Amino acid sequence: MRRFPLPPRLLVWIFLALLATGCAAPRPGRMGSGEAKAVYASFVAGQAKNTPAPAFSLAGSMSFSRGSRSGRLNFRFYGNYVDPVRLDLSTPIGGAYAHLREDGAEFSAFVPGRDTLYRHEGTREGAARLGMPLPFTLREMAALVSGRFGELVPARYASAQNTADGYEYHFTGDPRLSALTLDFAGNPRHLTGVGVEPWRVTFDNDEAAPGMAVPVARKLVLTTPGGTSLIIRVKSLQARQSPYPAADLELPVPPNATVRGLDAAPGDSPLPEL
Repeated sequence: MRRFPLPPRLLVWIFLALLATGCAAPRPGRMGSGEAKAVYASFVAGQAKNTPAPAFSLAGSMSFSRGSRSGRLNFRFYGNYVDPVRLDLSTPIGGAYAHLREDGAEFSAFVPGRDTLYRHEGTREGAARLGMPLPFTLREMAALVSGRFGELVPARYASAQNTADGYEYHFTGDPRLSALTLDFAGNPRHLTGVGVEPWRVTFDNDEAAPGMAVPVARKLVLTTPGGTSLIIRVKSLQARQSPYPAADLELPVPPNATVRGLDAAPGDSPLPEL
C-alpha cells in the first residue's frame, strides 16, 4: 500500500491542535462536585464555630456614589444581634450627620442638620426613602460586616459552578439570594441577589477578628440595581459578651425635634448634601 506523506503545514496544525487539547485550562462549568461540596462544608463549619456573642461594635468609613452624588462618611455601628441596632454616621471632620436605629420592624433616623426624626415601618424601604437604598436590614448588614453569613446564607445549595478563584454556589427558592462565591479556602468573595440586575456584595482584605473562628473581610463593596455603589472599610470589630443596655441604643433626639414619616417619594432624600 502506497503511503502519502502529510504536507509540513498540515503537520504543524495537527501538532498545535494536540498541544492545545492537552494544555488548555479547564473552562468554568459544573465540575468538581466533590471539591465544591467540601469547600461549602468548610464554610458552614467555620460559621458554626463563630462565638455566638449577643452584641457587636464596628467602626470604619463608607464611601458612596449615586449618579452625580458622592461622598464619604465615618461610622460607628453597634447594638445587639437580635435588636435593636444603631448606626451613627459622621462627616470626615467629625460632625454628626445622621443617627439610624432599627428595632424590630421600625426604622428611625435622626438628622441633626434638619433637627428632624424620621420614622418608617420597615428598614429597607425606609432607608431607600432616606436616600440610602440597601438590600438588607441594619441587623442583616451588621451580620454580613461582622462575618456572620449564617444569618442570610442557606446551609445547603442547589448547584455549584467552578470559577477561576473558587466555586459559585446557586440557591433556588430563596426570595433574595441567588448565589454565593467562595474561594478554595471557603472564604466568601461575592454574594448576589435575585433579579435581572441583582445587587452584589464583594468581600476583600480578610483579617482575623476577636471572637470569630474565620477571617472577616475588612472591605465590602455593595452595588445595587439603581446604580448606587457603597464601599465599607472596617477599621475595628469587637464582639460584646453582654447585650447593650436599652439606653445606649436610643437616638439622641432633642425634645423639640420635628417628627415625620418617611412618606416622600424615593430619591427625595432628606439627608443634607455632603
